[in-house]
Amino acid sequence: MNRTGEFTIMVGLVQNHKSVLGLIYWPTKKKMYLAESGKGAFCHDEEWEKIEVTMMSEMQNCHALVSRHHLSEKEKKLLDEMEISVVTSIGSSLKVTEIASGDAEIYLTTTNKMKQWDTCASNCIISEAGGKMTDISGKEMVYNTESVNHENGILVTNGLIHQDALDTISRLNS
Repeated sequence: MNRTGEFTIMVGLVQNHKSVLGLIYWPTKKKMYLAESGKGAFCHDEEWEKIEVTMMSEMQNCHALVSRHHLSEKEKKLLDEMEISVVTSIGSSLKVTEIASGDAEIYLTTTNKMKQWDTCASNCIISEAGGKMTDISGKEMVYNTESVNHENGILVTNGLIHQDALDTISRLNS
């Protein structure tokens, strides 16, 4: 442990290969995030509040979140190409909760090291907050598959910039 306080406890429920329930608890801040498919996303700090992503649609005005310890050169190049000027390093599943709460707009990773249990809870939360999570080619996340790794990275956005981000990734990968 790096003693940053940036760790979470995550619980996700899958039905028919889709994330339908997500709970993320941040013990050091005593914050809980909860979402159920079709019912919205919520955060409990002092009291329960509905959370939603931002309405930012211009990529150059977006705030990106990146891994504290695993930012690759490829990911740096993608963020540069997207002209995103505000980039913050943060750990754990907190990147997705920050986007779901409207405090940032985009997170991406090109690694194939993320596992289904790393994204199940946060996928439901970001979806119910109005955002989107796919792999970096735009394919929806599928759970309870033979391979537990997300082989093609992860892209999480507020939804409004998702296609622009995918287009940039595709252009740089071709």
